[in-house]
Amino acid sequence: MSEYNFREVEKKWQDRWENEPNFRAVDFHPTKPKYYMLYEFPNTSGTLHMGHLKGTVPSDALARYKRFKGYNVLFPIGGDSFGLPAENAAIKYGTNPKQFVQDGMKKILDSFKKLGLSFDWTRTFCTSDPDYYKWTQWIFLQLFKNGKAYKQKGHVNFCKTCKTVLSNEDSQGGKCDRCGNDVIQVDRDVWFLKMKEYSEKLLKNIDNIQMADNLKEAQRNWIGKSEGVELSMPVVDENGVELSQVKIFTTCIETVYGITYVVLAPEHSLVDSLKDKIENMDEVLKYKEKTALKSEFDRISQVKDKSGCKLCGLYAINPLNNKKVPLYLGDYVLGNYGTGAVMAVPAHDQRDYEFAKEHNIEIVQVIDGDISNQAVEKLEYISKNSKMLNSDKFSGLSVLDAKKQITDLIVKNGFGRVQINYKMQDWPFNRQRYWGEPFPVVFCDKCGIVPLDEKDLPLLLPETNDYLPNEMGDSPLSKIESFVHTKCPKCGGDARRETDTMPNWAGSSWYWLRYCDPHNPNALADIEKLKYWGSVDCYTGGTEHITRHVLYAFFWQNFLYEIGVAPSRDPFIRKMGSGLILDDEGKKMSKSSKNGVSALTVVEKYGADVTRMHIQFLAGYEDNCMWTFNGIDGIVNFLDRVWKLQDIVRDDGVSDKHAYALNTLIKKVSEDYENLKLNTAISACMIFIKTIKEDGYITRQELKDFLICLNPLAPHITSEIYERVFGGDIANETFPEVDESKLVLSEIEIPVQVNGKLKGVLKVSKDTTQDEILSLAKTNIEALKNVDTIKKVIFVPGKIFNVIV
Repeated sequence: MSEYNFREVEKKWQDRWENEPNFRAVDFHPTKPKYYMLYEFPNTSGTLHMGHLKGTVPSDALARYKRFKGYNVLFPIGGDSFGLPAENAAIKYGTNPKQFVQDGMKKILDSFKKLGLSFDWTRTFCTSDPDYYKWTQWIFLQLFKNGKAYKQKGHVNFCKTCKTVLSNEDSQGGKCDRCGNDVIQVDRDVWFLKMKEYSEKLLKNIDNIQMADNLKEAQRNWIGKSEGVELSMPVVDENGVELSQVKIFTTCIETVYGITYVVLAPEHSLVDSLKDKIENMDEVLKYKEKTALKSEFDRISQVKDKSGCKLCGLYAINPLNNKKVPLYLGDYVLGNYGTGAVMAVPAHDQRDYEFAKEHNIEIVQVIDGDISNQAVEKLEYISKNSKMLNSDKFSGLSVLDAKKQITDLIVKNGFGRVQINYKMQDWPFNRQRYWGEPFPVVFCDKCGIVPLDEKDLPLLLPETNDYLPNEMGDSPLSKIESFVHTKCPKCGGDARRETDTMPNWAGSSWYWLRYCDPHNPNALADIEKLKYWGSVDCYTGGTEHITRHVLYAFFWQNFLYEIGVAPSRDPFIRKMGSGLILDDEGKKMSKSSKNGVSALTVVEKYGADVTRMHIQFLAGYEDNCMWTFNGIDGIVNFLDRVWKLQDIVRDDGVSDKHAYALNTLIKKVSEDYENLKLNTAISACMIFIKTIKEDGYITRQELKDFLICLNPLAPHITSEIYERVFGGDIANETFPEVDESKLVLSEIEIPVQVNGKLKGVLKVSKDTTQDEILSLAKTNIEALKNVDTIKKVIFVPGKIFNVIV
């Protein structure tokens, strides 16, 4: 047998697979059940990194396994191509973003082919293809026409470096998601999508999806549902004259009698409406300016100065006891969450406690406990169901009883209402960038905001060589006069186009639907095809952006379902996030950190099958793992032993000697492929080959079944061996079935102990009795041959045989 030439074999099969009909999904297959396998499409930067292998290879393995199991598998791929990488390259190198995307897409698809990934190449597209973003624009039009998209002044996150608005999801940790620089707060005209309105529906999606509990919890926390009471408090001047009302939301209404001050967000509307009554307005304005330089993350961080500014001359009245308390501005209160105002009860909230100490504000205890050094907070007093103090007629009651009765009193007297709040806000949807989907609307002085006629889609992104926003932070499109000035579709008069573009999240919030019908010029996708393919059965990808991406996906899918375009509210049945690849210092490998290992370099040196198996053997799919070349030679040697199986093939059928090992392998890898546990599937294959090598032979049927079991992991070498030994294509085979009767060994090994110490091992029938084993032991175990008196025998069938002498 000649040595295995991986370069020759892998190129042969990769060329064949590029046009392989077995990998093409069939719409409305007459006999096979469908299975929709989706890998999160990559950004088209053109560079294949180890993270791609961590995610794509298990997806490919599951797709190949499902085809063997008789499924009609949809396993498509495309490119997430709008957004900053292409635009930044254009700015840095003077490259046209469109050309950058085309070149990058070709490189990454070629790289995927060199890995032997079995994608359906006939369904490939990029989000920046006009034929695709036509339907992204169409979805926006439906959102606008259905009142789910609106434009208004908003207090938003803004990156001064990128000169663009960012959503909360794009600025986590107070840093721009793209450039990593600090984010500030500004007021701008912003397009919002009414995502908050869908909070309950998104929570239902989270309940339905099969996903790791920690990922579900992260999404629930992002939505941030809380049930409490909205309380209206009169705002008065020094003389007690009512000037306005302020609404506060609290989940701790049991502490209402302990209010000693009220804090407003610096951007709260009361500050402007009552500015003539505020005696220290200059100080207030300076505080507001200072707050605007902080990111939302910095403002809500617990590790910060407890800054605040008193609104001199204004007070709030607690309606339950008519107590007058001061009003403050505090940057830790956000105008876009709840009511933008909070009641402060320093005895029972640590943040309020520290603020009160800092600003010398009264502290009134209303629930039992020790507040000499810190607040007695909710977790403590609820767990103990502590007694109420200083709370009028509710004093002496348990907290839980008082909470209900105080709530009833507030509602009965019209002081407030029971309310559900959500931390998640409406989605700021415009960016001041060039490389994104243009908004299909115009601004007309006579007609207002007017949507384009759907027949005029797509509204194409105009060509330009200037990709930078202006100094005001307006999009590069604002500089293109021929694009900006147009006619109103409604009245025919002069109008102006929207010059901001959509975020890169837009195109990735619905792409799985387009894969079902990627070349349809008349609809987002044919509804019957969408019904056939249904929800994605298994969706794989990274974990870093999983919270926001999946929530955006839930939101768009819910909306499209409600307008009759999508067949269900649930885009995905199962979502799995791959772990990170780390360097030898435990840092994530990335292009920006310049610590990555080129996947193609490893493929070139060792081959695709070795690379595929090595990266998966390092750790489980959802586990982080440290990259190392250690162990890769073991994979090389294993595949070399697999290649040489051709030299020891004999007979047909399955030998009695290998029946247990083969069926154990089939059962194990079947379970592992379903759960993307490729590391243990590889181990099972290695154990089987060790058995075969020890015995010196493998039957034709055993070889065929083994090659099918290994094929999802190492498709090139297994396809080649199959063709050489059996003729034809392994892709046309079916996965071997487990014979459960063969999973029980007819012979077992029993450790024999004498006085608790191991003295030998006997190989016996699984039905051998205690007396029979004892007789064998006396004959074959040296320590028992000359023993006259046996005091006791401890026998655990199938596990242990201990003789006490």
